[in-house]
Amino acid sequence: FVFDKTGTLTQGRMTLEEVVSLGTRSHAELCGLGAALEQGSEHPIAAGLRAAAGELALPAVSDVVAVTGQGISGRCGGEAVWIGRPDFVASQLNMPAPPEVGLLEQRGGTVIALGGHGGWLGLFRLADVAREEAAQLTHKLNAERTPMTVLSGDAPPVVTALAHSLGIADAHGGMTPQGKQAFLADLQTRPGIVVAMVGDGVNDAPVLAQAHVSIAMGGGTDLARNQADIVLLSENLAGLGAGADLARRTIRIIRQNLWWSFAYNFTSVPLAMAGLVTPWMAGIGMAGSSLLVVLNAMRLQRMPRKGEGK
Repeated sequence: FVFDKTGTLTQGRMTLEEVVSLGTRSHAELCGLGAALEQGSEHPIAAGLRAAAGELALPAVSDVVAVTGQGISGRCGGEAVWIGRPDFVASQLNMPAPPEVGLLEQRGGTVIALGGHGGWLGLFRLADVAREEAAQLTHKLNAERTPMTVLSGDAPPVVTALAHSLGIADAHGGMTPQGKQAFLADLQTRPGIVVAMVGDGVNDAPVLAQAHVSIAMGGGTDLARNQADIVLLSENLAGLGAGADLARRTIRIIRQNLWWSFAYNFTSVPLAMAGLVTPWMAGIGMAGSSLLVVLNAMRLQRMPRKGEGK
């Protein structure tokens, strides 16, 4: 299993924990400008910034363009502005990231930068918490020796800390959508590997389309749900564990039925050719064989259901 972080392993309800001004703008002005740029985004970070802005009067912005997995660019008062990952804003400003970025990342959470034509404007630190059922799911998958990986665009220390708290050893942060696709492509070249991707956002749509099996959270973006093979309507990760159990049991029963059909035909056809099986005996035998296969398949309906994650 390959998991996205924000909105998948976490609740996806980002709250603004800290604002750092790197210029002359006040915290309220920074929140207002950030919320204005993020108005059209469905990302949990955007929702967190809009919630933090509250009833503030938002400045007018224009030429807003989203750069997938990186951030947003636009214009405010005739000035170019950018919001997003610190490295994205740094590349637009052609300036190194300020030391405050590292200090905020050490406190945990996700750090978002805001920059303008004149340089760095401010930083936002937002926090999210893991879903209650995430630890239960990862414990179950670890017990079954199912490999797990976390891929996220957040800072590597933040991603690693969350993954280790859930018992996931393999975690990769600071990844772009293209980087996630390359990572999945490498996994898919390994023999016997079936990659199941679990995500919820626009950034996850390309990797959801690429994975062997794609699973989207019910509260995710429309694009992610459209690309997914499976949608967890309840947004409860426990349903993912139940689904994996059902899939394994289904494959096991399919194999049992195939082996039974092979054994029956391997035995009965030579006997019929030798004249030892009459037509009425063959008819009864075929009907009995088909009934046995159907009854074996119906055992799937008796699989225990806990009611969650349906």
